[in-house]
Amino acid sequence: MKKLLSVGNIIACLCFILSLVGLILYVANVNGDGFFKGHNVDGVIAYCVLAMVFSLLIIAASFLPRNGIVGKIVDIVVMVLKVLIPVMMFLAVMALTAERVAGFGYIFFSNEDVRKEVATPANLASAYLAITTLVFDGIAAVAGIVGSFFLLKKED
Repeated sequence: MKKLLSVGNIIACLCFILSLVGLILYVANVNGDGFFKGHNVDGVIAYCVLAMVFSLLIIAASFLPRNGIVGKIVDIVVMVLKVLIPVMMFLAVMALTAERVAGFGYIFFSNEDVRKEVATPANLASAYLAITTLVFDGIAAVAGIVGSFFLLKKED
C-alpha cells in the first residue's frame, strides 16, 4: 500500500489546523466578555488566513506532476510558501503580543488596589484566552519552520 502523505504534508496539515485553532481563539477573544472585548488587532486574521491558504497550497502542490518547466516553477513556489507560513504566523504573534502586553501588565501586575478591581473572572479569562492564542500561533510558526525541512513527495 502506497502512502500518499509525506512528513512534509503532515506538518503542513498540522500548520493548517494550528493556524485555524489560533484564528478561532482570537475571534473568541475579541468577541467574548472581558478585558479584550472589541480590541481588534490589525492583521491577525489576515496573517492566519494567509498561513492556512499557504498550507493548503503546499498540500495541493504535492499532488501535481513535477516534470518540465512547470515542475520547476511549482518547486520554487512551494519553497517560497514554506517560508511564508512561519513568517505569517510570527507576524500574527508579534502583532497580537504588541497589542495585548499592556493589558496583561494591567491585569496581572497592577498594585493590589487596582488588581482587586481589574482582576475579575471575565478579565482573567480574556487574558488567559489571549495567552492561549499566542501559544497556538507560536506553535504553528515553529511547526512551519520544521516543516520546511521535509519533502512533500514520498521517495520511492
